[in-house]
Amino acid sequence: MEIYRVPKRELDVRILLDDGRTMDGSLFASYIGGSDGPEDALHFLNTNSEDFIPLVCGKDSFLLNKAGIIWVQVVGDEAEVIAASNRTGRTVPVRLTLTGGLSVVGKLSIVMPPERNRVVDYMNAAGRFLPLFGDGVATLVQRGFVVSVRSAEGEGSSKL
Repeated sequence: MEIYRVPKRELDVRILLDDGRTMDGSLFASYIGGSDGPEDALHFLNTNSEDFIPLVCGKDSFLLNKAGIIWVQVVGDEAEVIAASNRTGRTVPVRLTLTGGLSVVGKLSIVMPPERNRVVDYMNAAGRFLPLFGDGVATLVQRGFVVSVRSAEGEGSSKL
């Protein structure tokens, strides 16, 4: 019955899988979000308790296991929505080294209580996917694929 169908928003994404493939496609998040508006890609990946999510790539549609996703990138308005919900945090430039040797550089927004606002506290408390912000892009990195976290403030700097 059409009246029980939940409206969805299409989110354009680029996904890196654990087998090295990169896919450009669309995820479908709910228009029904929290008090801040529709569900964004980060909340979709972290709060959706199901392991398999629908993905559309061109004319092909299939289910994708979240366990095999290294990162999901969103750009433009969707990246700005995620950034806006994380603006209250302390910004820390980092380099995340991922399984397989790939590195991703960007800024973490540490939104934690003052007594627990270290990078290590954030990394241990973050959801399954954590947002890393760059210029106009948000990379949602699956925490389980992060091997190391380093400062990206300058060569040789070890301050986190």
